[in-house]
Amino acid sequence: MEAALNNMNNRFMDKPFDKFTFVVIDVETTGITRDDRICEIGMTKIVDNRIVDKFETLINPDRRIINTIFHGIEDWMVEDAPIFEHVAWQVARFIRGAVLIAHNAAFDMRFMRYEFQRVGTDLSHYALCTLKLARRLHPEFPYHRLDYLLGRYSIVNEWPHRAGADADSEARLFLKMKNRLEFRGLETLRSLRAWGLPYNHKWCSKMDINGNRRKPRTLTRDDLSITV
Repeated sequence: MEAALNNMNNRFMDKPFDKFTFVVIDVETTGITRDDRICEIGMTKIVDNRIVDKFETLINPDRRIINTIFHGIEDWMVEDAPIFEHVAWQVARFIRGAVLIAHNAAFDMRFMRYEFQRVGTDLSHYALCTLKLARRLHPEFPYHRLDYLLGRYSIVNEWPHRAGADADSEARLFLKMKNRLEFRGLETLRSLRAWGLPYNHKWCSKMDINGNRRKPRTLTRDDLSITV
């Protein structure tokens, strides 16, 4: 069994990027504490170096939004939006089998994990962080904020700080950065790790919303127990 798992992990680590499905995720939140909630989620799927699908929805966080100044989402805008529990299976289905990508992945993935933990499951996906990738790929840049990187790569974001538009622009940024990685011969997760870029980040630590150690589980319909 252990040998089989090692072989499976080796195949995964040596799998060319072009063979992966990637999903870029961006979330907007009510605040930045453990008790805050997601109020909007945007996801963009990449297959065969092409953007093939998108998902975007406001989320009713069942609490006041105090981060409006950052994303422009106000309480009245989410009054009739679904709660996360009612879209959890759609999100799980969209990211199934994918490597996740986010700019400052620790933030977005932490809030994703908190929301899934509230409905009794967890994330167990691998992830890449375009912020960490940009710092490694472009040490000469004075900044590595998303807006700065988009400008340097001549990518237009039609609606900055909204989840759907950010996820879309991050996906286009990743595709261009991936081309530069491949030009350097960096085409697998193993080669990225050898280059000094981990494919997992701090958000993957086995910590739940209550601060207790637990083992993450792969998302399944049985875990979520949600009818869509």
